[in-house]
This record gives sequence, C-alpha cells and structure tokens, in this order.
Amino acid sequence: MLRAAFHVTLSVDEAALDFLFAERGGSRAAVKIACVGDSITFGSHSTGGSHTYPGQLQTLLDTAHGLGKFSVTNLGAPGATMLKAADSPYWDRPQFKALSKGKWDIVVIMLGTNDAKDQGSWGPDNWPHDCGGAQNTSLEECSFARDYKAMIDHVQTLGTTAAGPKVFVQVPPPLMQRYSIGANQTVINSVLPKLIPMIANENSVLGPIDVFSGMGGVSDWAIKFPASCRLMSPWGPCKWYCNTQSCDQCHPNNLGYAHLATVVKAGLSL
Repeated sequence: MLRAAFHVTLSVDEAALDFLFAERGGSRAAVKIACVGDSITFGSHSTGGSHTYPGQLQTLLDTAHGLGKFSVTNLGAPGATMLKAADSPYWDRPQFKALSKGKWDIVVIMLGTNDAKDQGSWGPDNWPHDCGGAQNTSLEECSFARDYKAMIDHVQTLGTTAAGPKVFVQVPPPLMQRYSIGANQTVINSVLPKLIPMIANENSVLGPIDVFSGMGGVSDWAIKFPASCRLMSPWGPCKWYCNTQSCDQCHPNNLGYAHLATVVKAGLSL
C-alpha cells in the first residue's frame, strides 16, 4: 500500500483513508489473496509493513512455496464495520473500492469487532442487538448477518475466473478488557464465535477460520480471562497483546500478528 498524500502527517487511522493499493509482488500467475478487515487486518499497533498479519502471511507463503507464487493484499480499514448502518461501514471506505476493482483467487473476511460497539460499552451505537444473545444466537432478524451476506454475494463476483474466488470468513480475535475500545465484550467473545459459523454455513462459504480460539479465546472467557492483559501476565495469550512494544487489549503486537498469520495460513490450508 502506498500513501497518496505522502507529504502530510496523519494519524494511523487518517492514513488508512489515504492509501493507494498495490498487490504484493507475485507474477501474473500468482494466487491473489485479498485480506478484508478492520484495524486488526490493517495492522494497528504493529510496527507496520511486513509486521501486519497480511504481511506476515505473505512471508509465510513465500517461505513455504517460493517467491512469486502468492500475492497478498492488505485491505484492512481501521474502524470499519460490516454493518451498513453503523458509524464507519467498510462499504464506504477506499479499501472496499480497491477490493471491488480487483480480481481475486481467495478473499478472507474478518469484520465484526467494530460492529460490536454499543453505547452500553461507552462506544458508538453500532450493534443493534438483533442477533440474539450468547445463549440464543440467531440469524433470523440479524442485521449483521444480512449485511455479511451482501458482502459475500459481492465478493463472489470478483474472481479471476467465472467460478469466483474462494471466500473464507474469520471469527475475530477476543477482546481482552471490558470497555477498552467501546465494544461489547460479550458480543465479541460469545456471540460472534457462534454467529459467524452460522453465516458461513448459511452462505456456503469456507471456514470459518477460528482466529478467536487461535488468539487465546475460550468459551468460558468470563471466568478464565484476566481483567486485562499486562506486562509479564501469567496468562499465556497476553503476550500477543501486551509487551514493551504495545499493550492494547484488542489489537495484537508484532508477535501477535505473526501468530495470527500462522492461524490464517493453517485455516487456508496453504
């Protein structure tokens, strides 16, 4: 990705609105992979470049299969939501335009973290609470599932062949601390891990790639998670979210993004 206004100093989130997109390396015959997502895909709290999970995925694929066989494009948009009626829909972001202009062999989608924000968690009023709760998760009236289907339908028209790309959905990583990003911790840690597999099954797409479990999520998180990650935490997965580089409760650090890339590579069976 390249900056359009490279001479202007911007915050990370502002810079995410200022990108020109370019595919990474690869020959014309390379398998083209689009990584759709929010700031976790974009790589917020990493040191950028190859330290994002798409960048790490590119490195893993180059190592496993040789240079030029795969081309991974980072289409993460910080703050983006799947919900069209939320505060920052992916549909309105330049990353969506870049996705739509491209032709892809594989598309991986990881959205939902920002959708889970609600006023009760001190965030914007994004999550409409119409997908049931942790114990009765349902697609029946679910706005998130409806908009997710629309995204899948759109992506399936963007293949390098008439058959369309392979579409993988991903369950986002866990949220370590209540109120940390204005998102409902129960929605992220209990509802999305049930809802996204249901969406995958309903729409006959691949996955879900279980980033939630791969990044330390467990069904009884309310009992087993610490109140928040901290330096030298005795809870092992905290090392992916909290070290001297970064101690965020949502976004991984470089070590965490490297691990996330191994989870995605395994989920893609590549």
